[in-house]
Amino acid sequence: MDTGVVAALGLRHAVEFAVQHLVVLMGFVLGLAVDASAVRRAMRLPAYARGLPTVLLGVPLLALVLVHALPLPPLAAGIILLMAVSPGVPSVAVASYRQRGDLRLTVALSLTLSLAAILLLPLSLRLLSDFFPAVFQAPPTTRLIQRVMMPFLVPLIAGWTLRAWRPALAKRLLRPMLWLFKAVFVCAVLALLFISGPRLHVVNDWMLLGMLVMTLGSAMMGHLAGGPQPEDRTALALAAVFGNPSIALAVASVSDQGRRLLPYICVYLVLRTLALLPYLLWNKHHVLRHGRT
Repeated sequence: MDTGVVAALGLRHAVEFAVQHLVVLMGFVLGLAVDASAVRRAMRLPAYARGLPTVLLGVPLLALVLVHALPLPPLAAGIILLMAVSPGVPSVAVASYRQRGDLRLTVALSLTLSLAAILLLPLSLRLLSDFFPAVFQAPPTTRLIQRVMMPFLVPLIAGWTLRAWRPALAKRLLRPMLWLFKAVFVCAVLALLFISGPRLHVVNDWMLLGMLVMTLGSAMMGHLAGGPQPEDRTALALAAVFGNPSIALAVASVSDQGRRLLPYICVYLVLRTLALLPYLLWNKHHVLRHGRT
């Protein structure tokens, strides 16, 4: 095995390690910060009922329209579709918190969408493999549960249990655990930039346009579905945009194209973040202005 292959495998494992630990830490932090009963109440909100079909149906349909309308390379089109059918990323809570979104609604959506994505992903990937047979293979459902759902669900329940059993201890733990999450998050971002940097030269104008339209289009769909409350609009907009990289990495790990997929997934994550900045800036100003009126 040559040095380049060894280095690529090492980077892939490093990114997978960082993403998995981000999910674990975020699950525990959210369990400490948000009461389970508040999440159950959020599941009865009208915004929750509107958010599920928006993310599960609206976002994938937008992706299908884009990949058929634009002359995208097969790998780029496939990754856009893959992220569109992989919702439920728990770390959306960080962006939602910074944007003053409803954290209870964010956790409720993360739980439901993660489970729905796992249950629907075999069918989704079977459809994707018809479009891109050389790129996608569906991982076993048990692997998705082990690598995507359990690393979030178990720490979340642990955080809820500690919050109910020892609320003072949970409150003291919250800040250091949040700082630990931020440290791992920075390491993951640096790894993504390191991996995606050499691949950025392959991004053409059509790919940039596709990622921009996909990101802002998803954000606006979620924003409009959120209804009259600014915090609901923010939570749904971010839930619609943030596909779950844990699911994408699980798909890459069982694909013959896994080493090729990872750098392009990293490129997509970086470009998606940049494309989302206009919405984040506009939304933060809008929420602040609404709060003053």
